[in-house]
Amino acid sequence: MPLNKEGDKVSMQEAFDAWQPHAVALLIETAKRYNGFVTYSQLAEFVQAQTGITHRGLVMNWIGDVLGRVISVCTSNGWPQLTSLCVTSDGTVGAGYKFAVLAAAGTDSSKEHAGDPQSLDDLDEHAARMRLECYRFFGADLPPDGGKPTLTPKAHAKKEYKKAQAKLDAPLNFCSKCNEALPMTGQCDNCD
Repeated sequence: MPLNKEGDKVSMQEAFDAWQPHAVALLIETAKRYNGFVTYSQLAEFVQAQTGITHRGLVMNWIGDVLGRVISVCTSNGWPQLTSLCVTSDGTVGAGYKFAVLAAAGTDSSKEHAGDPQSLDDLDEHAARMRLECYRFFGADLPPDGGKPTLTPKAHAKKEYKKAQAKLDAPLNFCSKCNEALPMTGQCDNCD
């Protein structure tokens, strides 16, 4: 149960009502910085500090409801989805992001700023495209080429690690003549 500055209990509805405008404000400020993003924990700390209403429960149990309200604000104003700017501690958007996109698409019949929900095979790539829309819309100082969708540094590193690991885990190819394992070039060093 959330508590206000005086230590009195506050309903979750009252807490969400208080937190939502501060969440929107922080995410708009974040969108004004090219490649800016915030973590769920940073967002939670900010809204609690701004309102004086705190919640001792796990952030993951209530921050999604705050972001759900952000989705509503964005769709009702015709803004790109600011929720794409909020990531987990490992720099990824997390599984909940898919629900945010689908909710935004369901409330925005034009789907202009929600993106194509069918293109959610890679949530982090989708979020990177949506973040770029946010940077453009909210006036971030973009590079001369207009910017490009980018993963957070941690998400990028994780993706590169997975690619490298996949190469290492790939089965070895063998030379058809001498049966030696082939190097990465695919040409046998023994047989030429």
